[in-house]
Order: sequence, then C-alpha cells, then structure tokens
Amino acid sequence: MSHRILSFNLIAILFVHSTSFGSAYDEAKENAAMAREALIRSRHTLHAYLDRRDPVTGLLPRSGQHPAWYVRDSAADLYPFLVLAARFVEPSVYENEMHEILRREIQQSTRLGWLSDNVAAGGGFEDPEIDLDRLIFGSSEYAKDGLLPLSERLGRTAWLDRMVHITDDILSHAPYETRFGKIPSLGSEVNGEMLQVLTRLAYLTHDPRYIDQAITITRFYFEEVIPKSNGLPPQTWNLAEEKPELGYFNLADHGNEIVGGLSEFVLFLKEEDHPLYPAMAKSLSELVNLILDVGRNKDGVWVLRVACEDYEITDTRHAHCWGYLFNGVYTAYLVTGEERFRDALKFALKSVKEKPTYLDDPQGSGRGYGSNAYSDAIESAIVFLNRFPDEELFEVLDRCVDRFLKRQREDGIIEDWYGDGNYVRTALMYAFMKSQGVWIEPWREDVQLGAAMEGDSLVLALNSENPWEGKVRFDIPRHREFFNMPINYPRLNEFPEWFTVNGDSLYQIEVDGNHEVRCGGELIEGFDLKSDGKDWTELRVETIPGPPYSKP
Repeated sequence: MSHRILSFNLIAILFVHSTSFGSAYDEAKENAAMAREALIRSRHTLHAYLDRRDPVTGLLPRSGQHPAWYVRDSAADLYPFLVLAARFVEPSVYENEMHEILRREIQQSTRLGWLSDNVAAGGGFEDPEIDLDRLIFGSSEYAKDGLLPLSERLGRTAWLDRMVHITDDILSHAPYETRFGKIPSLGSEVNGEMLQVLTRLAYLTHDPRYIDQAITITRFYFEEVIPKSNGLPPQTWNLAEEKPELGYFNLADHGNEIVGGLSEFVLFLKEEDHPLYPAMAKSLSELVNLILDVGRNKDGVWVLRVACEDYEITDTRHAHCWGYLFNGVYTAYLVTGEERFRDALKFALKSVKEKPTYLDDPQGSGRGYGSNAYSDAIESAIVFLNRFPDEELFEVLDRCVDRFLKRQREDGIIEDWYGDGNYVRTALMYAFMKSQGVWIEPWREDVQLGAAMEGDSLVLALNSENPWEGKVRFDIPRHREFFNMPINYPRLNEFPEWFTVNGDSLYQIEVDGNHEVRCGGELIEGFDLKSDGKDWTELRVETIPGPPYSKP
C-alpha cells in the first residue's frame, strides 16, 4: 500500500465517478473499513459511559470502583474525548448530553473561581477543605489534556471558553512567589502543562497576561531551576532551599511536559521576534542536547527516569509515550535548526518500526497501564507519520491498532477506568488518519469512508450497506484558523491535519461528467453525496495551480 501525506492548503479539483483509481482506490477501501471500526468502537464506549453517569450529579465516574468525578481524571481524560466522539458519530448527543455534562460540572465542581475540585458520588466535594495545589493540578490537567485538544479539533466552543476561564484563574491564584514573578506550581508537570496552554492562548489572543506568565515560568526554569539541577528539570522544586525536592527528571508523562512547554513557548518567542528569544533559544538547545545525551537507550528511545545529580538512569524501562518528549525535541529543531534534534527523532522512528515492542507491547514498559500505554505509543507514531510518512511504519501501526481496538469489551468498556477516554481519543485520531481528515454527516454505522494519497491526489472511497444521503466534509488548517499559529509544530494530544482546504480557494467539481465551480468554504460546509447501498462511490481530489485562476 502507498501512504503519502498531502501538503496543506491545496487548491483542488474534486471528481466523483465510477472509474477505479487502481491501488490508491483499493487502499482507500481498506482504510474505510479500518476507520469505520474505530468509529463504531468509539460510539460504543461513548454510550457505555453515558450509562454510567451518576444519577444525582449527572457526572462521569473515575472508574467502575470509584464513581466520583475527578477533575484530573474524569474531566481531563474521559469526558473531552466522549465529546469528540459524539460530535462526529452522534451530533444529537453532542448537542444535548455533552453540553449538559459541561453545565453540571461547572455548577458542581467549580470551587475557587473557575478552578475545580473533585465531586463525590451523589454530590458535594469529596474533600472538605480547599487545597490550592490540588485545585491547580486538577484544573491544569483538565485544561491541557482535555480542553486544549478538544478546542484544537473543534475550534471556538463553550469548551474553549472553559479553558480560558480556568487559565485566567490559575494565573490569578498562582501561589508561588519567585524572583521572576508568581508561578502556579513547583512541579514540572503542571508548569509544563501551563506553558502549553499559555502558548496556544498567546497565539490566539496575544493577551500580555498569557505571554508574561509564560515568560515567568520559562525564566524560572532556564535561569534558576535547570542551572541548579545539573542541567535537567527536576520533578519538583524546593523554593525555600533553592534545590530539587524530587531530584529526578521523568522522561515519560507526569514530568516530560516541561520540555514540550518550554520548546513551544520559545518557538512563540522566535515567531514574535521577542528580545528574549536568543537567550531562551540557547538555553533550550543546551537542555535538549543534554536530554539526548543522558536520556535514551541504545535504540534512541527514551528511558523512564534519570537522576539530575549524576545522570544515572534510575529506571531503564522505555517510555511508552515516547513521542511526547520528541514533540519538544522536534519543536526545538524548528527553533534552532540543529539537525541533531531532527536526526534523533528519525532514529527513534526507525527503531520503533524495526522493534514493534515500542508500539504493541505496552506491558513491556513495565508500567502496567495497558490500553493507556497503547494509546500513548500509537498516537506518538501517528503525530510523526503525519510529518514523516513511512510505508513500513504505517503497516506496523495498522497491526498494532488492530490489536488495540480489540481490547474493548462487549459492553463498550475497555479497562473500566477514566483511561478509556484515551482509547476513544486514539481511535478517533486513527480514523481521521484513515480518511485523511474527511468525514461524513450524518454518520451511520453501516457507512464507511476511507482515503489514500496518490501523488498529489486524494482518493476517497465511500460505501454503505443501505442507501445513504448526506455531506462529505473536509478539514481546514486548524492550527492557523482556530489558534492563529503560523507553524504546525507537533503537539501533545494533537489531532493531525491531513488533507485540508482553504475557504476562499476555488474547486471544480465533476459529477457524472457535469462540471461546476465552488468555493472551498462550500466544501468545508459539506459536499452533497449519495450512496445507493450497493456500489462503492469513488472520489478524487487533484490540485489546480493558482491563484491566479484567470487565463490570459
């Protein structure tokens, strides 16, 4: 099979006819079946958890054994991806139940301004006292892990407003005074999460509050924490004694977020031509070079933990979420142009391809996370295959995802905890990869849509078991349109952009020999299509040079 990624922002011709497109068309049909399975399973999990809402609070459980709504878990890792599933496979649930859960969590979980706390089954806060660190940690997890990817995929919704309000109150209640200003936490996880959220909001709004807070956190790490921790960011910092509290760097999640956050914000400084950029870029380069020196195994994949004091690898197991830290490394390449950073990623991708244990043996990581480890590893591959397509790695990924999807139980539950939301996130991300970001409305379980690239052409295949009529909708350059980001750098929990269209571009549509011209905005809203429930419908998208479109 041939997997190729189309460059963004195309001007295209769309054909609908019955002539086979050869291998690309065959691949599109195969991809349609894979995408359909991923979407069906996502819907099954969606309804399994809707049935588990607390009868009093209307909120989702942390697990089958712990029915409380936990901000860092239920809100961050489960709920947002059920929202996404509903948006694409059952819009009525998206408009009703998903918004109802949002209203209920705002009503019942907000405890200090817009900052949220855990809600017990049956109502009321689980903890009788306010703990600011707990509120900031849970709220930052909700913002970065849940609301941010939700907003990157859907754009301006009530969930983006929720994220903005959370961020504003984390800033206003930041409790730790440093010589650079107040910061929200002394832990690398929360500070890294906040840098990622602040950077996206800085692109979106250019609000000086977000930029100034990000500068404060960045200077705190580059000018104090990292120099006093032998060049690595420790897990937590002792502010009074000006030394690490937990003196190790965690290269997996719950620690590596700080590198992604720092690299994202330094790239923002570069794009803004900010006067702090040269010094920050130098510090970022030194940090990434050191991490590459001390934090990888022989395959170029991250180990789990390194001591700051002497760089001893204290946990040699590989990081199941290996792509998360490489997001930061590759973004550092975009900042500095240092080829070592890009080459390190490519070497790791080669190892992942040649040793599938990095994709399909999450228990081999020794962390016992099961499907969650699968999710992190699969998504690591998807994010970088979007930028560095590799035929063999695509095939390894397909085999891994097949086993991953089959971990779902008959009742739609995967492992009976909030991590099941990550299963849905991964399944959706995979489905969009298999359709090149194109989707249909209305979606039905008997309808399947797949895509494949043939040179610069997009080939689509659609089929249904029963007659279907609806719209085929195309993706847009969301990084630019939703967040004003000039560079589509790799990001944690990103839903990659595959084939995208521009609203003001022109497209010639050919249907059964009939031609018409439409604007890209019309394709974004949806191209009308029918299926007779018998034969496959075949579509092709090809580039037209331009603008200008007029001919002499």
